[in-house]
Amino acid sequence: MELKRLISDSPVVNAIFAVALSYYLFSGSSPEPDSAPIEIAPDAYLYNVDLNDPSQSILNYSSDVSEELTQINFESQAVEQDIRRLLSDGELKKSTTILLEIAAIAIQQGDKKKLGNIMLLLGKAAINEQELDSAEVYLLEALDIALEFKDNIAAANTYQQLGRLHIRSRELARNAAEAYEKLWIARYQMYMGQYREAKVNLDQVIESNLSIRRYGAAASAYETLSEFHQRFHDIYMAQDAAMEAARLYASSGQITRSQGILESLKNEGLDNLQVASIQGEIDELFAQHLNDVSQNARARDYQMLYRHYNARGDYERAWKLRILASKSLAKTSGRSMFHRQADVLAILYDSNFTMNKARTYLDQASNLFSVEGEYELSSSTQDMYSLIY
Repeated sequence: MELKRLISDSPVVNAIFAVALSYYLFSGSSPEPDSAPIEIAPDAYLYNVDLNDPSQSILNYSSDVSEELTQINFESQAVEQDIRRLLSDGELKKSTTILLEIAAIAIQQGDKKKLGNIMLLLGKAAINEQELDSAEVYLLEALDIALEFKDNIAAANTYQQLGRLHIRSRELARNAAEAYEKLWIARYQMYMGQYREAKVNLDQVIESNLSIRRYGAAASAYETLSEFHQRFHDIYMAQDAAMEAARLYASSGQITRSQGILESLKNEGLDNLQVASIQGEIDELFAQHLNDVSQNARARDYQMLYRHYNARGDYERAWKLRILASKSLAKTSGRSMFHRQADVLAILYDSNFTMNKARTYLDQASNLFSVEGEYELSSSTQDMYSLIY
């Protein structure tokens, strides 16, 4: 890689990048240990976003699914209440299996509109749980049905959710970039002796990475936090931070890094009972990771068979396989969809395209709402443009 490709026109960014490069060369540690580097100039993607400011998040924007639930004519009120409870508790995987079973019955009955409503509900709920790839699949299915029936309101609602999906994707990329930058800044502040500021940044980095489910980055920040406490000879806090890093690495499948941390703790005199306890936790978390990998692989196989039989018109067999895929995913842990994520700069690069997609979908939603005389909905959709940046 040529050095000139990494040099920015911004002196501030150059200073940060120089510190980051020095830290990487001399410490052997990277803030994103579970991802591969990509050759992109870093200065184009640094943002000043307050990770703890709810006004800068769309988590609660159009996230209520009550309206979509009322559009589905459930045969049993008890089933509807169960789904409402599961969704409110964040149990998307369990509710997905139930809803797909209802969708399969709707297909057998030829009720494609009900199928479309279910897909829209699943898409919206999946966005709330950050499962964006699944959300896009559901929403595109819902859109196809809405366009087939020339239902402009249903199509507009789906376009709006597709726009929201890509806004959320961009927001996650920004937050990942902010956390990535703050981790380097915190390490620089430790080097310069600015410990109070470093501690604040490290706490924010950990909280942010956990909230957006970048567990490898959170583990790396915990390692830095352990080093922070070691500088003040606070052995217990340093050990706690290191053990949390080991847990996160194990749950993400990075057992070698996890065992390396545990070995270091042994050498530093960690009590044998604590060593045995954390070893048991690490083994259990890694076993859970292996189960997640197995169940996800099985689900992918079922989904491939679903697409095969669905394309052949054997809908009954296809949907049985789709439900089996959902049941396999329901057996995985809550973090199974987020074990391995791309490098933060790759995510930021891709997010530039998601902004264009978000604008396109919101334009289509606003136009269709206007055509149907729903000017208030059209206006609220246009308000979402301000979230694209």
